Amino acid sequence: DFDTTKALRLRRAALGRAQAALDIQVVKDSNYFCPMAEGTLQGSALTASEIGKGRVLWATPYARAQYYGLPNKSKDKNPNARMKWFEEAKARNREAWRLLVQREATNDA
Repeated sequence: DFDTTKALRLRRAALGRAQAALDIQVVKDSNYFCPMAEGTLQGSALTASEIGKGRVLWATPYARAQYYGLPNKSKDKNPNARMKWFEEAKARNREAWRLLVQREATNDA
């Protein structure tokens, strides 16, 4: 006998783990390119994002201006800082993110 309810429950759990792992990695990889003065902007991704729900965001009053409007980033504390840090991370890590999700979604843990 095949228990479809149990199979669906296990699949949803695996997908939830995969989403959480992806969200955490997206924050980590994106923050590599995120400007930093005191760390508030980068830290806001950890507190404002909904890890496991696919919602990653940087929530400071100046996040939008840093992301879209201020091209000259200070590189004193983060030499990798740039505008559109998520887009840069996605361009560089898309395949690794795909493999992470595939691995997590098929892991029986």
